[in-house]
Amino acid sequence: MKKQNIAIIAVIALVLAVSVGYALFSQSLTISGTAKASGNFDVQFTTIGDITSDGYIDTNAVAGEADTAAKARIAKIEDNGHKLTISVDRLTYPGAYVTIPVTVQNKGSIPVKLKNITQTGLTAENRAIKVTYDGPAASDTLINKDDTQSMTIKVEWDNSINGTDNSLDETVEFSIKLDYEQVTAQ
Repeated sequence: MKKQNIAIIAVIALVLAVSVGYALFSQSLTISGTAKASGNFDVQFTTIGDITSDGYIDTNAVAGEADTAAKARIAKIEDNGHKLTISVDRLTYPGAYVTIPVTVQNKGSIPVKLKNITQTGLTAENRAIKVTYDGPAASDTLINKDDTQSMTIKVEWDNSINGTDNSLDETVEFSIKLDYEQVTAQ
């Protein structure tokens, strides 16, 4: 039994020696740090290009007035660049139109893409006025910081409407909403 006790004590001593040896030759590393995410999301209408028209009459025009005043009555950038208001007060015949080129710029620090385009106010009941736009479509087209995209908005009297009704007097209020979203890393 004495040999057995000595063997047990020897095993325990060996385990303790190995544990102490491991403790002497091991080391812990600690990593500490901070991370901060900061950015801003800001897509704005920045410029209105040269407006063209055919069959449009500016009923508020004043003789000798500068073209910029007429342009400002048709299209205005408002709400710190987040809203574009268009007012076409008189199209004189089917097929008459006004085109408004606009530029959208990413003034934020986060890359964005156009997620969705929503139109409201244009219904089958007021179909004499048609609003179309070309340029960016909801897609994966990236707009990086300070980059721009252009689009053209066209407001026209739909020439497929029967033009024999001389009493047609229609006013349409509409909105086109451009929904942008941030682009995340893949």
